Amino acid sequence: MKFYLIMKNPVILLTWVVLLSGIHMLALAADNKGLLPVNRDGFETGDWRNFRPHYAGNATDWIRPNFSINQVDPIDGDFSLRWSSDDKHHHWFMLSNAFYLAKPVKVTVDFRVSGEAQDFEAGLLLMQSKVEYAGIKVSNKRAELFKEGNTTIEHTGKEINLLPGTIYTLSVSILDDNLFRTEVMEKESGRVMAGFESYSFIAPQAVSLYVSTGNDSNTIIDFDNIAADAAAYIMPAGKYVRSPQFVVLPRLPDVAQEQGNWVGGQSTMLDDGEFKMWYRIRDNQVRGRGYGYARSSDGLNWEKYEQNPIFTHHPDYLSNEKISVLKVDGLYRAWYAVDTGDNKWYTAYATSEDGLSWEQHGLVIDETYCKDAVVIYLDGIYYLYSIKDDTRIGVYTSENGIDFINQNTIEIGVHAHVAAFYDKSTGLFHLYSTAGYNGVNHAISTNGIDFGFFTNVMNPSAVGLDDWDQAGVTYLSFITDAHGHVGNASSLPFYYQARNHWDNNIPGWRFHGGERVVLGGKYEGLYLGVPTRIHPGQIYKYESFPFMVPKAEGFSVAVLRPVRIVIDSYNPDKDLVATGRLEPISTAPRRTQVQLKAERLAPGKSYVLLLDNEKMAESLADFNGTAFFTIPVQQDGEKSFRLLRK
Repeated sequence: MKFYLIMKNPVILLTWVVLLSGIHMLALAADNKGLLPVNRDGFETGDWRNFRPHYAGNATDWIRPNFSINQVDPIDGDFSLRWSSDDKHHHWFMLSNAFYLAKPVKVTVDFRVSGEAQDFEAGLLLMQSKVEYAGIKVSNKRAELFKEGNTTIEHTGKEINLLPGTIYTLSVSILDDNLFRTEVMEKESGRVMAGFESYSFIAPQAVSLYVSTGNDSNTIIDFDNIAADAAAYIMPAGKYVRSPQFVVLPRLPDVAQEQGNWVGGQSTMLDDGEFKMWYRIRDNQVRGRGYGYARSSDGLNWEKYEQNPIFTHHPDYLSNEKISVLKVDGLYRAWYAVDTGDNKWYTAYATSEDGLSWEQHGLVIDETYCKDAVVIYLDGIYYLYSIKDDTRIGVYTSENGIDFINQNTIEIGVHAHVAAFYDKSTGLFHLYSTAGYNGVNHAISTNGIDFGFFTNVMNPSAVGLDDWDQAGVTYLSFITDAHGHVGNASSLPFYYQARNHWDNNIPGWRFHGGERVVLGGKYEGLYLGVPTRIHPGQIYKYESFPFMVPKAEGFSVAVLRPVRIVIDSYNPDKDLVATGRLEPISTAPRRTQVQLKAERLAPGKSYVLLLDNEKMAESLADFNGTAFFTIPVQQDGEKSFRLLRK
């Protein structure tokens, strides 16, 4: 079976690699700042997959953005991001919110102009929203502050002289006191050609490159080495957030029209020690050109099957959309949406021995507008959830995956895609509606049919790849087993479709598919090797994204003042139960009280807690196997701890 690699493997800074179920699981270093993953090899640092063009001009007719990858004469590394002008007047933002931009933050980018090198502007911006941003822009004769919606910054400019072929660096920074600084520098000599300083109350959410070229220009602008230096990465526990890795399955560079490009409506499972993804293919003309397949060993770096599409919709149908795949009794089974015309959608069924060669069996639900299903299999029953009648969710069950009965209809009032899984740890069904003006909403059920109220859990970004309020975060695909189950919903990685929609001249799917498949997750508890800040009230904040990292299940911490902890090991079945490090991080110069709770211990056994090899507490595990250890910790640096069975 041959595959080809469509995305360059990023060099990710790792704190550790653990082997779990035969898969190398990656955790990002706690001191990684700004954009992750980091690679100091040309524009790879900025990761072009995480950028998308946004038209900023006044034209009403659609204009094609002329961004491409320059591998012939890059500024640095293997490639640069290139802008090529043409006969039209262009104004574009090349925008990304795949940066961690907590203040103080500084963003830099190298650029070079060639060709005519006149009638152009190049810039770098920090953006809070589509109408609130501040940065710098330069032409061949002038540098100036570039802002919108921030009245604290006055327009300031300076005459300069940019030379074709010379590499320059733009920088923009906002300090803790909201002091805003920006400059343009000649890179080789380090000479600052212009610099401006003011105050800005922008809370940066995204970074944008800016280009403007005039009619009939032949100016070329290359960008490279974009980097963000920000405060240490902090991720709140219990929240649905995107990963700093962000894009995992990107749109391709320009491809032939018939190949298609848009990856949407995906279904993902962890099967036989491998991540597997099935997704819809779309091109500039047709919503669905069949389905593609990709696989990954780590869930971050994906290979697309070289013989995609693995199957296309039957000629009786005009198009296809979302697919849901399970593996039951050794057979892959897929439920997918097909269109008979006039936006009349139905659910069809197909089977495969290997997940690649499929036999189509026709419709299984022939109700008009039963669309974009997701399926769970439990105890001999298939539970199917779909869009029903455009603004409702249909709930169906079947004993064979073919003959479905409508068991419930849930009114949600808007058109929204659905996602679902079964939590083996609690016996609960989880159902999500995504997009449809209301972001991502979540409900649970004990029987898979009757669900409680939907509550909002995630919303589109203010600005970036996923800033469309109608559908910015959509097509959620949770990483499940072959039956659509997860082991524990407290550790919940997922993929979703990042979609963007600006008011005018949107490249969108006309630009060979602008959307990307990105990684997100919701995590609770403590994870091995992940530095975690514990705040009063058991509020946890992670210093790295714990994607596929083993959890210290049954170990928790409570504090009176903030403490930073790292759990290196936790195994309640061993004499050495836990090891790790903890450090008070409160500004108060005195000791704090820390309480450690260990579960799944041997009932009736005594356990001892050592801090820097000194015995600090001893506790007897109760009949449930739970023990508590309360210790004072001095505000004098990091301390190691060990929990031992006596």
